[in-house]
Amino acid sequence: MVDPVPGGLHLDLHTEDVPGLAARVDALGGSTSPHALGYVVCGSPGGLTFCLVGHPGGRRPPPQAWPGGRSLVDQVCLDVPPTRYDAECAFWSDLTGWPLTATGGREFRRLGRPAGIPLAVLIQRLDDEQPGVTAHLDLACDDRDAEAARHQALGAVLVRRCDGWTVLRDPAGRTYCATRRAPGEV
Repeated sequence: MVDPVPGGLHLDLHTEDVPGLAARVDALGGSTSPHALGYVVCGSPGGLTFCLVGHPGGRRPPPQAWPGGRSLVDQVCLDVPPTRYDAECAFWSDLTGWPLTATGGREFRRLGRPAGIPLAVLIQRLDDEQPGVTAHLDLACDDRDAEAARHQALGAVLVRRCDGWTVLRDPAGRTYCATRRAPGEV
């Protein structure tokens, strides 16, 4: 899935040692650019922008109830061109220290997030090449069809419906997915 609006989503990695983790990013083949405010803007080897920040991360909110169900942004999905997939998987696992597990066939791998981390990270191998790695948000939904319809009523556009998820595009042009994962279970 290629996001037609570049630069729309990036990760913040919270750490007590920003300079130490920045050195690790460089050692693993990423790029770093320190900022005057104490955080570091980084790039993965495939070009996904992310930041290293020294303040503690937030807590995971509970699912939000809507007429027809509940939903929760529960996952960031990294969309990786096929030629960069193995390198990106290794980079993110080595950088975070989270184990990499296969899930749902050859096209997906998941980083095993520790308890207390609010968002899961899924790495998706795209079918086609693109200039670099992008990312999108995934929502866990009690009723994926009702949630997709609710988002369309709010201005989202249906891109396609797959077996486990529905791809939508928000009014600003960024893609995201409503999934059939139950909120609060991942």
